[in-house]
Amino acid sequence: MKQHEQVRCLLVANIFAPINGGSAIVYESLARFAEPGSIRILAPWKHYLTRQEIGGWREHDASVAYAVDRIELLRPPVMPKPPRHPLESAWRVLTIDLPIYLKVLIRVASIIRRERINLLCIGELASSTWIGGLCKRVFGIPYINYIHGEEITVDMPYRRFGRKRRKYLHEADGVVAVSEFTARALEDLMGVARDKIRLIHNGVDVERFTPCAAHEDILARHGLTGRRVILSVGRLVARKGFDRMIEAMPSVLAQCPDAHYVLVGDGEYRDTLEMLVDRFGVRERVTFAGSVSVADLPRYYQSCDLFVMPNRRMPDGDTEGFGLVFLEANACHKAVVGGRAGGAVEAVRDGENGLLVEGDDPVQIAQAVVRILTDDALRRSLEDRGLERARASSWQVQAQRFHAFCQEIVDAREAG
Repeated sequence: MKQHEQVRCLLVANIFAPINGGSAIVYESLARFAEPGSIRILAPWKHYLTRQEIGGWREHDASVAYAVDRIELLRPPVMPKPPRHPLESAWRVLTIDLPIYLKVLIRVASIIRRERINLLCIGELASSTWIGGLCKRVFGIPYINYIHGEEITVDMPYRRFGRKRRKYLHEADGVVAVSEFTARALEDLMGVARDKIRLIHNGVDVERFTPCAAHEDILARHGLTGRRVILSVGRLVARKGFDRMIEAMPSVLAQCPDAHYVLVGDGEYRDTLEMLVDRFGVRERVTFAGSVSVADLPRYYQSCDLFVMPNRRMPDGDTEGFGLVFLEANACHKAVVGGRAGGAVEAVRDGENGLLVEGDDPVQIAQAVVRILTDDALRRSLEDRGLERARASSWQVQAQRFHAFCQEIVDAREAG
């Protein structure tokens, strides 16, 4: 019997550790818990949004057991202003975009030859799948897309690569969906055949996110000693529902006067959130902690009394594909409140590991928060069952499922 050819996957990830964020955690976890030698990463050392060097990338890459290749940029940087006329747009393409694409292609081809890569996994659909398609035609290497949700649910017809999403997905040899919601969206919005889709839920690192008593230094850092801490973690964008949680705070404080809301993360929505804090008069009871270190993140979860992310679907279709943060909170033995939208309904089972609310309704959010904070028996039940669920959803398990899917793709190529 012919033996399996070992999977040698190159995962192309535009957002990767040490950057914090859902997709970065997913790809870093897949690499960390992968079969030895089965996966390596290609990631940038500059951030395409800021065009600044990613802090700590050298130290990160030197500390991990898997292989990481870095390139300056995997995609053109986002310009501060749109082009004023077609000639300016053409000039940008010729002088900025094409040179970057050429460098990426040369680097990918070099890695494929040197490491005998037999599968590509593309971590950013719109801007990076061209690499998979081209390498499939030139080198005969299959590729898969890793889809979280918002990259297919958000309407972006005005973007050059946004228009090609359906084509890319149909040419792919396989597609990973992080939730049943995402899998259905792939079928309904992009016409992807269900037998091409593999459902692999996001996992949680149960060795890193563990139950622990609150950390006094975290509480003292933000003046939270003696307060009941409501925590949110995530990029500060509208779909996360942090604005509605701020709107709910006056009602929460009316019944839980010792409550304090802490937001960990940063993003373009921060100015709006800051204005809402002042408008609703809760400046003294809301703290923006900003981005925190990888080491500190579990300590923030461990130091809260309740985790909240009342996510919602935006008018342009933007929504949460799954909600890894809910599992991280559960793994730290915390109850959660999530929005009844997108894939979050798979991460939060109403009444089991948390409560679900309409993410656009501050009244519902306040009621759920107060209910958990004031009902000790309910909170303990949600915490205990949440911990059980998190431990059953470890990254070790999900990485094995990803490897098995990759092996199927490689075997199919060999058989074909």
